[in-house]
Amino acid sequence: MVEANEHKSTSGTYLELTQSGILGAILFVLAGLWTFISPIGLIAQGELSPIELTLIGTIVASHGWMMCFVLGAAFDVLPFIHKFVPFEESSLKSVQNLNLGGIIIIFIGLIIGNIEFFYQTLLIGMSAFAFQYVHLWNPIRTFLANRNLGNSDPVGIAGIAPGITILIGSMICILTGLNPAKIEIMYLAMWLTVDLIWVPICWALALSYFNRRKGWRLIPTNQISIRSMIIGSVIMIHLASEIALYFTYIGESIPYLLRGGVILVLGTMLNPLRIVQRSRKSVHYSALIVVSCLLIPVIGVVSIFLWAIDSSSPRMFVFIGNGFLMILPIGAGIAIGYISTLHEDHLHRREDSRRNGWPTSIIVLIAAISISGPFLREKLVFETLPIGIRTAIIATPFLLALFRMLSWWKEEVIPENGSWQRIPMFWNEIHEPLDPYEFESE
Repeated sequence: MVEANEHKSTSGTYLELTQSGILGAILFVLAGLWTFISPIGLIAQGELSPIELTLIGTIVASHGWMMCFVLGAAFDVLPFIHKFVPFEESSLKSVQNLNLGGIIIIFIGLIIGNIEFFYQTLLIGMSAFAFQYVHLWNPIRTFLANRNLGNSDPVGIAGIAPGITILIGSMICILTGLNPAKIEIMYLAMWLTVDLIWVPICWALALSYFNRRKGWRLIPTNQISIRSMIIGSVIMIHLASEIALYFTYIGESIPYLLRGGVILVLGTMLNPLRIVQRSRKSVHYSALIVVSCLLIPVIGVVSIFLWAIDSSSPRMFVFIGNGFLMILPIGAGIAIGYISTLHEDHLHRREDSRRNGWPTSIIVLIAAISISGPFLREKLVFETLPIGIRTAIIATPFLLALFRMLSWWKEEVIPENGSWQRIPMFWNEIHEPLDPYEFESE
């Protein structure tokens, strides 16, 4: 399915990373279920609290299987945008192996059910995730030095930001692996991941899809830089408050407010009203990306509202639920929606023969509602609900999502439905015909 790399082409290698991401997601969900319901699971034994597992799971998913989808898209799309190939295939293979290997090691640690052994495997797995970022340092440096963006680029600086902030992922992974039992550090690591990794990624992928791929002009080109600066400024203010909170220089109130504020600012900058308007007028679009983007401001508003009505004793949604939802299901929804659209472009599938993907989008909505439930209740609801109800609430949307993901994998990725082309339809038909692999590779 992937053409020979005689030109150092990375076109189509997103398929391998996508399959690694799906395998990683399967292991992630199975490990979570095992930890909750097995008699020798770490939660059943009282070795881990549900909050600790939530923090660890959010970070592992962010830097593990979810990152496979993002890097797969980046390896495939960036050469078409910037007209040169900054990646070696060996870099991609190393990233893929480190990512999947890290997930497998962490999965084994959870299945064994010994907390000390789990902490050891978590350190090894997070170190593997850290080294995947190390392999990206040189390609990203080359990319930043040779980027080809004009004043009329429909994504602009938003497409560059993840390449800068993603390098901090190594530090976050090592911080997590070394301190999994220190909950204050885990909170800091989770919000570093949300702010520096997934907010820029969601901003970049959404603009790449709506502005470049669909041509909806969601954000006018002359506003992209200022909106990116607003998002970046709010991120820096929030991170400063999180660091100050960790060192106990300030109380919890302001950081908790800013956690919802960062999400709300991102959702507002995406212009949700225009997303709705364009979607209603368009015959085809990725409902998964649309729904995921529209959920962002909703989560931000709910978070700030709950903080406002009781900032002295806020509900869990205000300080952990909003971040968890920002990554799962929203970040995952945007990344998977983007990669599925890219795959159909490589198949040169006509727009009018594509599905909008509403079943998967409805699962995202179910996930957002069902996962929010425990976080919206008073006190530590995870500890008060029966274990079966807790597991069912959290597991149901993940199992539904896995079913859809496996169906898509079986129907679309494994067989070659149509003639797979190295150059996606989008670049070959909407823009001038372009084969970046005719340019000199770096």
